[in-house]
Amino acid sequence: MVINLLLYVYLFSCFALFIFNLLYMILSSFLNKRRHQKCSQYETQIMNESIYLQTHSKLSISHERYLLKRLRNINDLIAFNKALDHFEKKSIEPYLTQLLPIWQQLAVSYLKKDNMKKAFFAYVISKHGLYYGKEYRPLMQLLLQFLDHSTIYCRENVFKALCTLGNIQAIENMMNIINDKEWFHHQKLIADNLSVFQGDQELLMTRLWQHVNEWNDHLMVAVVQFISQKNGNFQQIFLPYLRSPQTSLEVRLAMIRYYRLHPYEPVREILYSFIDDTMIQDVSLTIVSAFALDHYPGKTIELLKKALCHHNWYVRRNAAASLVHLKVAKKDLKDIYEGKDPYAKEILTYMYKKQEV
Repeated sequence: MVINLLLYVYLFSCFALFIFNLLYMILSSFLNKRRHQKCSQYETQIMNESIYLQTHSKLSISHERYLLKRLRNINDLIAFNKALDHFEKKSIEPYLTQLLPIWQQLAVSYLKKDNMKKAFFAYVISKHGLYYGKEYRPLMQLLLQFLDHSTIYCRENVFKALCTLGNIQAIENMMNIINDKEWFHHQKLIADNLSVFQGDQELLMTRLWQHVNEWNDHLMVAVVQFISQKNGNFQQIFLPYLRSPQTSLEVRLAMIRYYRLHPYEPVREILYSFIDDTMIQDVSLTIVSAFALDHYPGKTIELLKKALCHHNWYVRRNAAASLVHLKVAKKDLKDIYEGKDPYAKEILTYMYKKQEV
């Protein structure tokens, strides 16, 4: 009797799951078809309005009202985003310019929605927003309000949106919030977002570096990484911070990587000192310096050969890689190959073979 009951329950569960999956497939198919229809409708409207703007200074009132009404719904916003994707940004730039007041009004509405919807709204701005010049717009302040009780996805999309809009003050404000709230936001994400900032990147670098004594080390490492990607004019500015033991280890390591991308002769002796075993320092400085010295030929070669015998594997590995990058002939490394340190010979042989592959 119990076995029969369990069998009936199992069969009922299977049937219920089958019905659920069937209904889900039907509903998904219906929603996809409807979204595709909406997308096509928006494409037609965008095309018509772009033609309309050729003879008028702003969007038609009916289209503005339609967007303000419909785009408060997330499904319509998804369809509108896909419709915009079908056009090249430059071809509809006059149309996108006219969307600014609409985005601002919609931002007020999305401010009251959940984090996923706010994140997607910010994502749409990051893709289809335009650089609006140096003026600090209300839209930027509204996007910053999205950060209250936000998720990492929401913060990331807001960051991207602000970089698209291209206002330095807005970026400073966001990073101040991240610092004050002690949120974790991966430094690579921050640096990559800053690298596509649509405004004056040179001025942005200068403004962000002014916070070196205010922001936490995590944010300042991201700033150094951003500068490393874009600019070689901070050699003199970074040098005293690299020399100073008061500068945090992570920031100093980021600066060493900067000097690898942007070689600067006065920094050579500092890197040499980090390789020297007689200096009391963190081994991380030695590891990264061995990596950075591949852009500083000369006396470097002898120091790197010495570093091949270091007790730390990462120092040996980076020293060998730098020797390969400096194209040191194998005959000049005879003392290593014939030496008594098997680990130095092993890592050097491995790196040269790796280069040949």
